[in-house]
Amino acid sequence: MLGSDDFFYVGGSPSTADLPGSPVSNNFMGCLKEVVYKNNDVRLELSRLAKQGDPKMKIHGVVAFKCENVATLDPITFETPESFISLPKWNAKKTGSISFDFRTTEPNGLILFSHGKPRHQKDAKHPQMVKVDFFAIEMLDGHLYLLLDMGSGTIKIKALQKKVNDGEWYHVDFQRDGRSGTISVNTLRTPYTAPGESEILDLDDDLYLGGLPENKAGLVFPTEVWTALLNYGYVGCIRDLFIDGQSKDIRQMAEIQSTAGVKPSCSRETAKPCLSNPCKNNGVCRDGWNRYVCDCSGTGYLGRSCEREATILSYDGSMFMKIQLPVVMHTEAEDVSLRFRSQRAYGILMATTSRESADTLRLELDAGRVKLHNDCLACPTGKGPETLFAGYNLNDNEWHTVRVVRRGKGLKLMVDDQQAVTGQMAGDHTRLEFHNIETGIITERRYLSSVPSNFIGHLQSLTFNGMAYIDLCKNGDIDYCELNARFGFRNIIADPVTFKTKASYVALATLQAYTSMHLFFQFKTTSLDGLILFNSGDGNDFIVVELVKGYLHYVFDLGNGANLIKGSSNKPLNDNQWHNVMISRDTNNLHTVKIDTKITTQSTAGARNLDLKSDLYIGGVAKEMFKSLPKLVHAKEGFQGCLASVDLNGRLPDLISDALFCNGQIERGCEVALMKADLQGPSTTCQEDSCANQGVCLQQWDGFSCDCSMTSFSGPLCNDPGTTYIFSKGGGQITYTWPPNDRPSTRADRLAIGFSTVQKEAVLVRVDSSTGLGDYLELHIHQGKIGVKFNVGTDDIAIEEMNAIINDGKYHVVRFTRSGGNATLQVDNWPVIERYPAGRQLTIFNSQATIKIGGKERGHPFQGQLSGLYYNGLKVLNMAAENDANIMIEGNVRLVGEVPSSMTTESTATAMQSEMSTSVMETTTTLATSTARRGKAPTKEPIGQAMAAEGIKSTLHHGRLRLPSHGLLFIVC
Repeated sequence: MLGSDDFFYVGGSPSTADLPGSPVSNNFMGCLKEVVYKNNDVRLELSRLAKQGDPKMKIHGVVAFKCENVATLDPITFETPESFISLPKWNAKKTGSISFDFRTTEPNGLILFSHGKPRHQKDAKHPQMVKVDFFAIEMLDGHLYLLLDMGSGTIKIKALQKKVNDGEWYHVDFQRDGRSGTISVNTLRTPYTAPGESEILDLDDDLYLGGLPENKAGLVFPTEVWTALLNYGYVGCIRDLFIDGQSKDIRQMAEIQSTAGVKPSCSRETAKPCLSNPCKNNGVCRDGWNRYVCDCSGTGYLGRSCEREATILSYDGSMFMKIQLPVVMHTEAEDVSLRFRSQRAYGILMATTSRESADTLRLELDAGRVKLHNDCLACPTGKGPETLFAGYNLNDNEWHTVRVVRRGKGLKLMVDDQQAVTGQMAGDHTRLEFHNIETGIITERRYLSSVPSNFIGHLQSLTFNGMAYIDLCKNGDIDYCELNARFGFRNIIADPVTFKTKASYVALATLQAYTSMHLFFQFKTTSLDGLILFNSGDGNDFIVVELVKGYLHYVFDLGNGANLIKGSSNKPLNDNQWHNVMISRDTNNLHTVKIDTKITTQSTAGARNLDLKSDLYIGGVAKEMFKSLPKLVHAKEGFQGCLASVDLNGRLPDLISDALFCNGQIERGCEVALMKADLQGPSTTCQEDSCANQGVCLQQWDGFSCDCSMTSFSGPLCNDPGTTYIFSKGGGQITYTWPPNDRPSTRADRLAIGFSTVQKEAVLVRVDSSTGLGDYLELHIHQGKIGVKFNVGTDDIAIEEMNAIINDGKYHVVRFTRSGGNATLQVDNWPVIERYPAGRQLTIFNSQATIKIGGKERGHPFQGQLSGLYYNGLKVLNMAAENDANIMIEGNVRLVGEVPSSMTTESTATAMQSEMSTSVMETTTTLATSTARRGKAPTKEPIGQAMAAEGIKSTLHHGRLRLPSHGLLFIVC
């Protein structure tokens, strides 16, 4: 019986989910006819009374008193992880309900997310931690989760024990009243109670459906919402979305927002997309929802189908790439993958670092294995690091793929196709804090107990939580990366040193090789014989590496008598070419000698430890010591030639700066044009290949020099990278302005520049005459092709290379010349194109006023990297790097190779480039530096200034000659 205070709801209620006993949360949509309530005493024709406006009846919302077609809530499909819809803020402070249906076969995806106003954590150990109220529903590994935080603690509820990514429709209903509520899937309800005392869910941002916007500025992602931090957008269907009982026409919202990747229907394709083998270059295919998903991590390629070659970074031990994230990150889940190639057994591959704590997720090479080091010492219940190892003998100069997956406390490390190694983080903590992602060198060292060895080798395809950082950095898609590592595959000759005579040698601290050993070095010589390395120890223990008749010998004694292992090579090694040598001994006394690609192994029985005590001699020993060397050692004199990339069990010594004492003449570098009296090396006269990259060889009395003007490269042989700037998203510009009284007029012009980009349309360089004259010259990209337009007073003249696609992300060099109205254009090593316009042409480019690089003012700003610009004698990028007064830099432009702020001047050293060989088309270069290694990048101080500042001084230190820590180019002992 209805009383006078009772309500009768028809078609819904203000809060249907909160009605006692209500099994649904949605209001009715459709037609009702002749709604009548009656009992023994009363008959109420409710629909007629409402139409007549009876004062006892109240109407809410849009009710039409006729039966008409009601707009259906059509399903929509999110076709890509990047697609999403933005819904208005959900005002659900005390109570609220959301229901929807979904259907997918994909295991991961963020379905709903919103958060409140940020507030800073009061915890002194995490002063930068930002807390927010938030609400999320996500899929992880096929399971559906509810996440909720009202300010006094997060709950994470698995809505259903079974997986829900089987392609069937599921109905989800979420209801809350204060701290309590339920999440149900297909009527199977799971209750929850939020911790703490707060009953208010204070959401201040939009409610996102299906994913998140690409520009996430202003968004705060709680560490518990793993899909948001892993960049997992939802791919699948959604229908019948109701919020607080009110239907939402999400199809119409998608149309209004012009959302890409959202389709107004839902159908499941029967054919499996992977059957057509869409993943290229050996990518691994997985069937998704009406799409294929390619895992490209082991291929060296990127893109939806693994079709785009991933950028390679080359590191010589003094080089780095550092991603300085715009905001401090706090994560509980990470997906990391990278590829590396190295001949060294030690070196840092990748590390997250924090300015405020010891938190780190670090990958490094350790004795030829990959080590995963996860540390969270600053967490309240931290119990120190978790360390996993995977792989063996990975310093084989082959490409290897590393993958790391962390979910909360669970760790998984995989190398290549080997079985995954798993582990658990100690303690109760799961949160990782970091400001940076670093490669090559760790620069944030405040909380490091020991600094990992710097990396020498190559990295590719570094992806961290869905972000391919190397390519993003190279293409200018992000403006928060610093690097001096070099793009492209370069054969690395690090810290080359020349021993000018057979009497030259240095002594270093004792080699630490007691239980195991990993040595690496490169050498180049014309001498048949010579002692390269010697260290003696207790009793008869010793180690020797020497050349004997052009072949390498490794001699050692662990206490059971001397052993000799001869390195394998097809011909003598004194051919004046660089050779790579790796010598190792494991804990089982397996000795390995690898020369270039040839490997020799030998096991020894008995004693396992090499107990060395005295100094380590490199290049030779004192003359009187040769007589007392062990019997199996043939050497009677020292090594004459070049040594480089010396690695002593993970330690990268500077053979000059770290020397305890020395003898003879030793100098940095290994110049190609060495005098015959030194090494019987190549001639000092100009040869066809004397200068790389089309550099012009200039014969001089005592040698030759290279004119690198039109190459985009630098250095004595035109194979060092030129000064490089990255132009990031949003555009930037470098402008050189001639002084008003010094504006040139030219009959001929020469322009060269190197670049890499993926843009189809862009302006690279434009030269303009003074206001009102109208003369100009413009280098541009149009439809992925390079071209030049110019006008010197008659008509616009254009020249274009139609055959070369240059927006492929690879490094290209373009050379342009003009003589009057005639012009030539060459891209890389393609044939030179010539243009001879008909008719009479004016010839003078009058009163040149500005050179503008980057094209920001022309409506097609360049994005990518530009290197080594040369225009009529001006090296504008070099001038910009030197802060020339006539240069103005604006917008998102960044110089490659700037030293990170955390690396002090005391920890830097001067680099001198020496021997390199480069193929422009393959972007393959030999990278040679002579940097004193202290885990740092080279300074920009010119070599001559460094010498003058250092004064080529040396001091006595505890009775031994202590050499300067940096900047020293040669010593005569």
